[in-house]
Formats: sequence, structure tokens, C-alpha cells
Amino acid sequence: MRNTTSGISRRGFLTGAAAAGAFATLGLAGCAPKAPTDVTEETPSSTDAPLANTSESWLGSAPEISEDEITNTRDCEVLIVGAGMSGIMAAATAADLGIDFILAEKGTEPAASHFDVGAVNSRFTTENTGQTIDKGRILNELNRYASFKNDASVAKTWIEESGPTVEWLQAFYEDKLGSCQVTVDVENGGDGDAGGTIYYIPPECHTFLTGDGERIDHVPVMTEILADMGYDVDYSYNLAKLIREDGGRVEGAIFDTPEGYVRVNASKGVILATGGYPANADMVRALNPIIPACVTSTNYNQNNTGMGIKAALWAGADMDKTPAAMIFDRGIVEPGVDAGYTSDDPEAVFAAGGQFNLGSQPFLKVSRNGVRIANESCNYDAICHAASNHPGGVWALIMDANAPEDVQRFKSQGCSAGTWKRTLKDKTVDEAYTEKYIDTGLMMKADTLEELADKLGFEGDAKEQFLATIERYNELYDAGEDVDMGKEAYRLSAIRTAPFYGAWFGGALLTTLDGLRINKDTQVLDADANPIEGLCAIGTCSGSYYSGNYPVYLVGNCLGRQVTFGRHAVRFLTDNIEA
Repeated sequence: MRNTTSGISRRGFLTGAAAAGAFATLGLAGCAPKAPTDVTEETPSSTDAPLANTSESWLGSAPEISEDEITNTRDCEVLIVGAGMSGIMAAATAADLGIDFILAEKGTEPAASHFDVGAVNSRFTTENTGQTIDKGRILNELNRYASFKNDASVAKTWIEESGPTVEWLQAFYEDKLGSCQVTVDVENGGDGDAGGTIYYIPPECHTFLTGDGERIDHVPVMTEILADMGYDVDYSYNLAKLIREDGGRVEGAIFDTPEGYVRVNASKGVILATGGYPANADMVRALNPIIPACVTSTNYNQNNTGMGIKAALWAGADMDKTPAAMIFDRGIVEPGVDAGYTSDDPEAVFAAGGQFNLGSQPFLKVSRNGVRIANESCNYDAICHAASNHPGGVWALIMDANAPEDVQRFKSQGCSAGTWKRTLKDKTVDEAYTEKYIDTGLMMKADTLEELADKLGFEGDAKEQFLATIERYNELYDAGEDVDMGKEAYRLSAIRTAPFYGAWFGGALLTTLDGLRINKDTQVLDADANPIEGLCAIGTCSGSYYSGNYPVYLVGNCLGRQVTFGRHAVRFLTDNIEA
């Protein structure tokens, strides 16, 4: 793959901050933003529009960069800032349409793995499942998840365009790779019982496969395809500010690069695809306080510091009024570890890294006081939110030797299904977890419940309560009815057969989901809901779509939105919306 950081091809690639990634990106070289040299921070004078959240210390102000500090100026039609899932799909669309574009990437290599793409009523939906998704119902399901704090017209763009978008993507891969199949997960289809509530769980999770049957990892694969088409990637471009004069259209952006400041002029517009702000602890503390109250594990792209959001706010944009985050209940930690940051620094991280998929299984979950904290069948982030009201923001998951059989009966949805489909299928707990979790002291194993309580750190009244909670849970299992929390009977499990197992969990933060307010065409809005000409936002730096949580039972929805909006933004800016 012909990636370069020196020299510029006829349509070079630059990036501002990668879109949502996973824990693997923590090892990237050059993750930390390069500090500008001899740059003074002043209140921006480039626009008369009001700034959102200007009272927050995390926002700061736009740097004043003089013309003599610009070492290079480049021109294009469309500037795409960020080469994660949404940015790379915007670039693929631009390449496919013959648009003169530049893609600016803050990192030094492609973002972490991205696979399943959510889409509504593509031809693959019918071919694989024979079903048709109810568009009105899935729209209102998204609205319900967000408590109607989202913009339904923005959600409708995904609903109407995601099907044709995945069909375009399959054809694009077919042409460039020689073969591409798309499957749709039938097991995540129809009405599903979860958390005591009937959720709409339509079959919209699309998986792209090569001719050899291997899943396509979209970002690196698409990066290689674009390189073969003659589009080289220029990494290590850190967004410094957007260019907007006197409240007019956004004309481009300035980047801090290893060669100095580079100005990029964009005649048709700028697309921000810079990811959220999970790696900016100050922003998280100010905007999304539920995160440090319940998260124990760092699983986000360290390049996602909210720079795209800040640059847009400096230019007069507005932001969602309420927070949202993608938190999975899989942040396993040792006994005694609290949720929250390990320091007070802006670059602070959480105590653990990686995810332990078992955490999403609906086994009994208790607080440090030994009490049950919620219906364990609830959404991934819901159990984390519930834990934030209990000591340390963590909980202990408890199960016995029959866990492999239990998870087959639980038949959980989404990516947690891997536990019963693969990890514990035809294996004992010891066979599946001894080396990585039991031997390392993360999962406790005991011959008695009293011994398990001791290993988990329960003492005194908390230990008595812990044992009483297990006894009560066994009674609910025997009765076949959860009168305490309302969990489905088929997701209750006895805790009687030794050996017994327990582990402490908190949330695993993947990304933030609140961002810049946009309209149905991905145009960034100001505080009066007027579009800022020449500026679009896609992916997790954009808002107006989620609020409070991530709709986990709409599997692949986040990546589906990223692909769909990445394609839409380019077509909108270049008047190719029907292409």
C-alpha cells in the first residue's frame, strides 16, 4: 500500500482525527497531538456566530496562525478530515465519483477494525432473511432509545439511504476485489425479549465477505483500494482550526503537520469525520459525567480528542444538549478497583484495557454491598448506568459450573452472542477462561460460595448480604419468575453447582456519541439551527442522532450510519445526491 507522509499525490490524503476505534489503536505511534509552536490562543474573530459552551474550560479558543507560519497551501473540491470508517467511506465515494478531494488523517496508520454495517431493506435483507423492515417502527425505535432528544429527520436519512448505500459498497468491493458477498444476521431478527421490554430487533446487520469467506475489515481494506486507485494517504495531519471569515461559508482548514502548518482550501466544502472526544478527559468530565462514574476500561481510539468538535464550535457551530456514549458492560478489573480515571490529567485513561465479552451475559450482578443492582438483561450501557449509583461504580458477575449451558439458553443478541455461539459452546468455564482470566486473578474460582465471597473481597455485612442475594436468586430461579427485577424466566440461572465463578466489571468506553448538531444532509448547524455553509459532519463527531445511550439491539447501527452519512455528505456537497 502506497501510504506517504512526504510529498503530495494528485489527490492526497490528510486526516484530522480518526473515527471511532477500538483498544488496539492505543498502540499507535504518534497518537498524542503535536503541540503548536509559538501559537497564541485568542477568541476567534472569524465569525459573528455565537459559540456554544464557551464557558467550558475544555473548549479554549481557536489558535491565531499567521500567514507566514503556513508552509504549504493545497486546493481541492472536498476536504475530508478523518480517515476512520465514516471518512474512508466518504473518500471512497469521492474517488468513485471522480471528485477532487483530500483526506486528512491525524494518526499514523489506518484505524482499528470495523466490520458489521447496519442497513435497512437492502436487497441483501430480502435475499438473506425474506423479511422487510418496518421503516416507521425502526424510526420510532431510534427515537425511543434517544427519548426523542434526537432529530428524527437525521435518523430518517440512515433509514432511507442505508440500503442503497450497502448495495453500492458491495458493488464497489466486487469491482475492486473481484468478489464480495454480503450476509445479513437472521438471528438478530424480529421481536426480542430483553430487559423486561419488547425491543424491535430487525435483521439489519450486514457483514461483508471476500471471495474466501473472510470478513472485510473496512478501513484498512478501503485504504488499500484507494491506494491502488492512485490516492495516497498523508498521515500525521492534526487539525488546528477551520477557515471561516465573518460568518460566511467554511473555506477549508489549517493542519499542524510534521512539515509545519498546511492550509487546505476546499471549494465545495469540508467534511468533519474526526471521531468523538473519549480521549479528552476534560471534555468527558464536563459533558459526559456518567462515563467516569461507571467506566473502568479504555477501549477508544486515542486520537479521538474532540478536536473536530472544538474546531467547529470555534467556527460558530452548536452541539447536542445532552450526552451519549457507547459503553459496553465488559471492563473487567481486579477486586477493589473503582470506575473512573487514574489521574486528573486531560490525557487520563481508565484502569483497564480490552473487553471481556462475558460481562454482557445476564448472570446475577451485585454491588460491593452484595445487593442486586438491576435486571441483568438490560442493554450493555444500562447495567453500567445502574452501577454508577453503587459503590465504586462496579459490579460482580456471579455464575456456577453450569454457565456454558446457561448462556445457550440466554441466547443474547448483538456481539455478546459470541459467548454462546463460540467461546463457551462445548467448553467448560475452565477450558474457556483459565489462562487469560482465572490464572491472571481477574476471574475468581471457588469451591464454595463463602470462599468466592472472600476472593471477591466481600466482608462483614456485605458478605452476608452477598450470600443472601444468591440464595434469593436461586429461589427466583426455582419459582421461574423474577418478581424482584422482572427479568425473563429463561435468563434466570441457578448458582448451586461448584465450582463457582465471579469477576468484577465496569464499563468499557468505546466512544462518545454526542456531537455537532447536523441536519438531514449532514450540514453542521449553528445555535439558531441554521446550516453553516460548506461544513458537514459525519460519524461520531456529529450529533442529532443519539442521546443518552447506544441502541445495541439495532446491531451495526453506528457503522451503518457512518457509511451512509459518509457517502451522503460527499454527494450533497458536490450535487451528486442522485448518483
